[in-house]
Amino acid sequence: MGITKTSIAIFFVVVLTISISNHNVSAVTVIEAATRPPCLFLCNGFPLNNFACWHDCGSKGYNDGRCGGNPSRCCCRN
Repeated sequence: MGITKTSIAIFFVVVLTISISNHNVSAVTVIEAATRPPCLFLCNGFPLNNFACWHDCGSKGYNDGRCGGNPSRCCCRN
């Protein structure tokens, strides 16, 4: 019976110590901000320019590229 009382007393002392101690917790965001794809150069939106965008973006390591926006620019995306 003495071991049980001692164990419970130690448990409560540990809980009390933890609850009293000051923990400075700082939260760090894990959500990345949405970023716009890089838009490399102006284009006029014709299909031939879409092919040129696709080719230029592919040479820079992106999967795709299309003319879009106002003014129309070649924007790369993965």
